[in-house]
Amino acid sequence: MNITKTKQDLWEYLAKERRPIALYGTGDGADKIIAVLERLHLNELIAAVFASDGFVRDRMFHDYKVISYSDCCKLLADQDFIVLVCFGSSRPEVLEKIAEISSERELYVPDVPVYGTNLFDRSFYEENKERIDKLSAVFEDDASRNCYADYINYKLSGDISFLAKCESDPDDEFELLKDLSQGCYIDLGAYYGDTLLRYMNRFPCLVSGIAIEPERHSFAKLQNCASELSGKGFDVKCINALVGSKVGIELVSASRGRGTRAVSNSNVTLTNTREAEVVTVDSLQADNVSFIKFDVEGSELEALEGAKETILKFRPAMKIACYHRSEDVFAILEKVMSIRSDYRIYMRHTRCIPGWDTDFYFI
Repeated sequence: MNITKTKQDLWEYLAKERRPIALYGTGDGADKIIAVLERLHLNELIAAVFASDGFVRDRMFHDYKVISYSDCCKLLADQDFIVLVCFGSSRPEVLEKIAEISSERELYVPDVPVYGTNLFDRSFYEENKERIDKLSAVFEDDASRNCYADYINYKLSGDISFLAKCESDPDDEFELLKDLSQGCYIDLGAYYGDTLLRYMNRFPCLVSGIAIEPERHSFAKLQNCASELSGKGFDVKCINALVGSKVGIELVSASRGRGTRAVSNSNVTLTNTREAEVVTVDSLQADNVSFIKFDVEGSELEALEGAKETILKFRPAMKIACYHRSEDVFAILEKVMSIRSDYRIYMRHTRCIPGWDTDFYFI
């Protein structure tokens, strides 16, 4: 596998260059990137923090006055600074702005885990190199093999040209899923119901659906989508719960989006929590399961553990997000293959920075 960025990761490059750093963004991503820079004693390189014009306002972030990009260029006019993008987006206008800045400055989008504490740096890669190399051979087509290599190169380097190389059209997945059998669709992390509508409208063979979403406001909108589908003759059930490896009760954030788990996500500190039901796929006792989508905010491995009986019995097609935790790029493949070894496996990334919207497909 052609992994080119193994001799030096982004953080080692920044330490060697010692050039000023301007952070673009002021949210959770910026908090995480600053924490990494502090741990590596590189935080003294931070020279400025800037935001998109509509988000500048008169405010501070980590003791830095938030300024615009143009003011950042004026402030550091006599310095060759590096830009680190600290947020995620798939919006075309945002990606165009990032492309514009990258044409003027050296720009990186650091890969920091959405959940968990493992940073995908060179030492992490070397520790898991044998597993990654072995798994690069399991994919069914060249597009998947190239995506796997480009995605790992991106994670090591923060260089978004690797993401651009492996982008695919969102509708490409329809070709992968074209042979779905008639049966039930289970949507784990159904959000507002966008994927529920996408797949059930596209594949009439999905005659029934179970949609699970833990966040209460999203769940209310999900129920509206389910009602729309029910009006078209589909049998859809919505469940306001987390998905895990066993049935129970767990604490989640009462204010952070998508029902962030309090226990399993050790890099997230929660002060305002509520209890939430936890279900497993197997506990749903669904019949004739045809397709399962897993996008459960870093709990994919637990959700797979709780779906073993269903996977063994029905061998459903599966789409599994593999970008929430650093270990997902190999651990999810290993987990599914330990349950069943007779899947055809694919990988696709659709346009987004950082490397979100990246999924494994088990057909």
